[in-house]
Amino acid sequence: MLLRIIVWAILAFLLAPLLIIVLFSFHASPSLSFPFAGFSLRWYEELLGNAQLASAVIKSLTVALLTALVTLLLGATASLAWLRFGRAGRGMIEALTVTPIALPGLFVGVSLLVLFAQSGTQLSTVTIVIAHVVIAIPILIVAMKARLALFDPSLEEASRDLGASQIQTFARVTLPLIAPTLIASSILAFAVSFDEFVVTSFVAGTETTLPMYIWSMMRRTVTPLVNAISTLALFFSIAILVASWLIGQARRRSAIAGRVEQLEPLP
Repeated sequence: MLLRIIVWAILAFLLAPLLIIVLFSFHASPSLSFPFAGFSLRWYEELLGNAQLASAVIKSLTVALLTALVTLLLGATASLAWLRFGRAGRGMIEALTVTPIALPGLFVGVSLLVLFAQSGTQLSTVTIVIAHVVIAIPILIVAMKARLALFDPSLEEASRDLGASQIQTFARVTLPLIAPTLIASSILAFAVSFDEFVVTSFVAGTETTLPMYIWSMMRRTVTPLVNAISTLALFFSIAILVASWLIGQARRRSAIAGRVEQLEPLP
């Protein structure tokens, strides 16, 4: 009983700030303090006519989509390499790709900024995408590691024995088996890219993403307009995570159905 109380207290402590943000996004008064003056949609109406906000949202969506696509392609390539390499090669892939997770975002942002400066690369949308891919790839590798650990190499061997080339084997055997995990990881990469601020602030240059726009607004003044933007971004991120979870659930049901079919006796 005590453990349940502690767990619920921790959850309440974590979720209370989010609930307050959502609540004050409907505040009729510009004040962000209690007592609550009443409900209003005025702040959401202001969002519709804000051209700078629309530009920041489009930029964030573009960067997140490009990050997800590049992560998907690199993830498929890394998965193929994972299956071909031995223990030493797999350990090297893990060390190189998981390192950005262990490093502080400040260190990653400064390192990328120095790299772009030394190489003469102008800060733009491309540099933002590169930085976000560096952050998102470890997420995909961790997910793919768990999936590939259960992969049966004999399936590829059977495909090759039946005359399929290496490309055909990957396209018709390997890729369909790992596709759900790749797609789910890409969706998570989209969510991570859409919300990323620390690293983006170092490599964005003159570009403005939605988190950077929110930060610039908060430096001037904090109004329920910021809460309204944050609320929409919060629900958008939750929708992405739910979609990723549904894909994972569909993959598990498909795997269970396949096992049941294998256990059914032949007529």
